[in-house]
Amino acid sequence: MRKAVSVACLLLGSMHAGVGLANSGSNSTYIVNGINVSIDDFPSFASLYFDQLDTSGLYQNYCGATILDAYHVLTAAHCVEGDSYYYTYTSVAPQVQNELQVLNGSVGLYRASEFYYPDGFRDSEALSWPDDIAIIKLEEPLEVDPSEYVTLASPSDIASYDFIGTEMFVIGHGFTTDGSDDSNVLQGTFQTLLSASQCRSAGINSRQLCLQGDFNSETRLRNSTCGGDSGGPLYWNRGGQYIQVGITSFGPSDCGDPSADYSSAYTEVAEYRDWINRVLNGFEVPKIVVTQENRDNFVRAEEETISSGDDSGGSLGWFGLTALAMFAWRRRKH
Repeated sequence: MRKAVSVACLLLGSMHAGVGLANSGSNSTYIVNGINVSIDDFPSFASLYFDQLDTSGLYQNYCGATILDAYHVLTAAHCVEGDSYYYTYTSVAPQVQNELQVLNGSVGLYRASEFYYPDGFRDSEALSWPDDIAIIKLEEPLEVDPSEYVTLASPSDIASYDFIGTEMFVIGHGFTTDGSDDSNVLQGTFQTLLSASQCRSAGINSRQLCLQGDFNSETRLRNSTCGGDSGGPLYWNRGGQYIQVGITSFGPSDCGDPSADYSSAYTEVAEYRDWINRVLNGFEVPKIVVTQENRDNFVRAEEETISSGDDSGGSLGWFGLTALAMFAWRRRKH
């Protein structure tokens, strides 16, 4: 485990979606239209961080996740696939109530070492991100009690929740409105399940869930997930226990768009229980493996680029690192 240190850090933005309430307060524009949520009620929640605290000082909470066991977290494939700069420097922060906890060192960061996602995943909005599910293995175990691991929906649960109007709850540290974030506290919001025919614009398949949020007359937006909530959990209350039924995947271009026929789309966890078990039992080959040597090579490449620059601004430097991180970060927003 690594503790965040007090170095020059760039907050490139942060991410929210979203029971027991920490402090619900009055009307707000949180998750979109979210409420403050206590991590004590959802202790399996975790956050993915771009983590260069030891080198450039850059860090950023960019996606959500849930804790499967001491070495594995569950998230969305589009959070980790395809961008070597991001996955090389991905760390997991467990049980983050307030994002400032990472900066002040009260929540540790655990380096990612292996990334798994199904062969069928396609990073394409045109295809509505099929098989958008991933598991990250960590270099060292999380200091989390086993009783706090996530409870996942099983195929036998589907018949109990899979009907129009079922109320569900989503949480995250993503944006509270499009391109803006006015809370560091974990957020949550309620949505109701739609049929595939009710959300045609989402183009979902049989292994995805489509939900709609209520309209808020004050914000003029619907309850919704937003940029940075990807990979986080969607819960359903099964007999007083919140179990994870979905993984936040995508939504309309504008978070909380009141004119859209849906608010958020999710990967349905129960449809992937066999694949999840195969990964946890060592029967799947990782798509990506990251070592400290990989991270050291990135640092050396950055230093070589900086040293080869000239006075006209040809070096990468701090601004270049910032721009590169910003480019990678934007890809997680929609």
